[in-house]
Amino acid sequence: MLLPTVGIEQIFKLPYTGEDFKLLRHDPINMPSIPHAHKHDFYMLLIIDQGSGTHTIDFKEHIVHNKMVFFLAPGQAHQWELSEKTSGYQLMFSQKFMLPGSLRLPFFNLSSSPVLPLKNNQYPDLVQELEQILKELTTPRQFETELIQTRLQIVLILLKRWYSDCFDLQDSTTDNRLINNFLALLDKHYAAHSEVSFYAAELHVTANYLNQICRKKSGITAGDLIRERILLEAKRMLTLTNLDIKEIAYSLGFNDTSYFSRFFRKNTSVSPQQFRKTNN
Repeated sequence: MLLPTVGIEQIFKLPYTGEDFKLLRHDPINMPSIPHAHKHDFYMLLIIDQGSGTHTIDFKEHIVHNKMVFFLAPGQAHQWELSEKTSGYQLMFSQKFMLPGSLRLPFFNLSSSPVLPLKNNQYPDLVQELEQILKELTTPRQFETELIQTRLQIVLILLKRWYSDCFDLQDSTTDNRLINNFLALLDKHYAAHSEVSFYAAELHVTANYLNQICRKKSGITAGDLIRERILLEAKRMLTLTNLDIKEIAYSLGFNDTSYFSRFFRKNTSVSPQQFRKTNN
């Protein structure tokens, strides 16, 4: 069962035709407090110039500092408490707004860090591109959409370069391609398939090899990643929906509610009911 999502047009309550893309300059931010977790159906970058506070993404709290970027993929739950003087930019775009064949973006993988600290010389380069996009948005001209799509691609390429340098990623390696393909499959099939053998067969490798590569690259096995993905969706559903525990268990592939409860408690040290009460 799908969780309720918030579209770009709902956030800004505008019946505009450009709901696939939005860029805001915050000086200061217009909504410093989002106390309740929600999720979007679009990609979002929160770019901090100056500010402090916390940004919680998929139930992990991150400290906000100057000159940093937060990445959110569609479906991720988030909330924030920011200082009222927080400034920067908020960039939102849908999958279909991106150019065809867009590059693989490591910062939108659920297993990757959703935070990138920027170096002093990187932030002005990013702002320069963002301001050019704002200029296009405020003075519409011929080929406006094509230009904005291209500039968005430049922004994402710059961020990918800086992210790869920061986290020492080698996207071209066979191991990383395998991990990325596994995570993409997992995001599609976690509710129906919790066995490593299914994903190994889809990827044409053995289960042992998939576990070995996952442990090498992420520090945990493929089985652990599967359990983490199921657990994450359970947390989202407990927080963002009114479904009862039985419905949540069934939608995540558990035929036995008590087994789901034991699984949840084993991995969080609290029951599903306690988690829902604490996070609501």
